[in-house]
Amino acid sequence: MPEVWGAGIGKQLMAAALTTLGQADYAQAVLWVLEDNERARRFYEAAGWRPDGAAVVDTTGGAALNKLRYGHPLG
Repeated sequence: MPEVWGAGIGKQLMAAALTTLGQADYAQAVLWVLEDNERARRFYEAAGWRPDGAAVVDTTGGAALNKLRYGHPLG
């Protein structure tokens, strides 16, 4: 929701999720992000996520959407 962008809620949620995954002994977290979503990509990259080279075209719903896979080391 644009009215709460920049309030730190996303960072808090991500930190909690990464902590929980790390405590569960996962070595790495992964997520998919739309290639054209520059705002989301900047958010993830600022938090230490990096694209790992994997990409897919998702046609769910009839539209072709390019997605990139990002990874974040845990622990």
